[in-house]
Amino acid sequence: MGRGTRRRPEYLAMKLREIRWGLGGLSQDALIEHLGLTDYINRGEISDFERGVREPDLLTLKAYADGAGVLVDDLIDDDVRLPGELPAATHTQGATQKGRMIAVMNTITVTLWLRIENKDHFAREENRARRNIEKARLEQYGMNKLNDHEYELTFSHQDDDDLDEQIYVLLGAIKSDAKRRNCSIKVKVREKGADRYW
Repeated sequence: MGRGTRRRPEYLAMKLREIRWGLGGLSQDALIEHLGLTDYINRGEISDFERGVREPDLLTLKAYADGAGVLVDDLIDDDVRLPGELPAATHTQGATQKGRMIAVMNTITVTLWLRIENKDHFAREENRARRNIEKARLEQYGMNKLNDHEYELTFSHQDDDDLDEQIYVLLGAIKSDAKRRNCSIKVKVREKGADRYW
């Protein structure tokens, strides 16, 4: 009997990123310290985990769960969403991490324009793709639906590089979600009230 493709949790990368932000917007290095993993992983690996390029090993996944105050099952079960406020968040917000203050977070509102087209012109698949993208990707940014193709989203970020990374990860996830429904997308992101585009 042949082996099929290895199954992977679809939303694990997003949840790992949510944990870092839910713990007070820790830097990747501060997260490693918080999880007690300084001897095992580095900043590049955290970035890979959050972008879905790699998956953490089981002990690292357990450290994430313990550090956030959730169960490992909560991280790998795609039907479970993390709580809006992590149980362990009160222990890190406003505190120092080995003498360093947690980074101050900035907030920005952007307008995302999204057009979804099914390659076979099935409106039903387009609608399913849109609903899935809204629920799985956009709601975590406080989605405000302006019309059928426009949304306002709010991002918390440490600096411009962090904001760029978050937006490009989101755009990649939207593209993947649409592709699963045999759809293509056209998308633009613009900072509200400014001429900054992604």
